[in-house]
Amino acid sequence: MQPAPGRLAATFAVLLALGAAAAPAQTTDSTPAWLRWSRDTKTVTVELVAGAEGAKSPFNFNGYIDGEATIVVPAASRVVMNFVNKDGTPHSAVVIADADPMPNMSEDPAIPRAATRKAIEGLPQEATDTVRFTAPSARGSYRIFCGVPGHGLSGMWIRLAVSPDAAAARVEVKRKG
Repeated sequence: MQPAPGRLAATFAVLLALGAAAAPAQTTDSTPAWLRWSRDTKTVTVELVAGAEGAKSPFNFNGYIDGEATIVVPAASRVVMNFVNKDGTPHSAVVIADADPMPNMSEDPAIPRAATRKAIEGLPQEATDTVRFTAPSARGSYRIFCGVPGHGLSGMWIRLAVSPDAAAARVEVKRKG
């Protein structure tokens, strides 16, 4: 007995969907609305939202956790991070080295001035801070890390990559499945 063509197509679609779910992590490049690049002033502006709504965890930056997103900036560019905490729990942002083991709480930033105020205590809900620093002139990999004890270890970090080859700022997203 031959399966009906409709049933065969449905079975094939289910198998394709199952294969996609088991696929390795996908990487995409994009420039979201929360990231702006000015070629004239060589300035990257990041609207960095701690505890963005709709994410799988309140311990997130712009909806991303556990290094899912990488903000790529040109070497020696000016970086302006406009930080806002949208979560009821205090949060902060500190640029640290992209190295393991990850610290439990804030440490000195790996790039001078690359941290919000009250890095260990965190800023309360709806509090803002503007962080301004210059990206190094050499290639480097960093983490934008919540310095409140335990938050970074709970997944509240994304990556910052400095690239001499980058002509503009961009975001690379790597999600599983």
